[in-house]
Amino acid sequence: MNGIWSEFAEEGLKEMLYADKIMNTEKYKELKDVGNKIAKKYLSTKYEASVAKGIPMKYLSFFKEFSKKVKPLRIRYRGKSKPGYRRVSSFCHMAYADSFAIYHR
Repeated sequence: MNGIWSEFAEEGLKEMLYADKIMNTEKYKELKDVGNKIAKKYLSTKYEASVAKGIPMKYLSFFKEFSKKVKPLRIRYRGKSKPGYRRVSSFCHMAYADSFAIYHR
């Protein structure tokens, strides 16, 4: 291919082929199915900005992998102040979180 736009199109085509390769794997399909089931269980109401909330921390590593491979998500940690940890009302550190919420990126 000739020209700068042709090189740009070629790069995009390579990325699309790589994405198609990932999306057709069993791991991707399993991540998507399980991720959707968990998200539906903790679904937020339609009046909220979050997709799902109150998800236990035991699912955090799963959703981080889900976010990387299936759908870009923003994760926000939720929890109460604990002895030795006082927090601002709008922020909770991951180490002290009880649950988390997911948002569209």
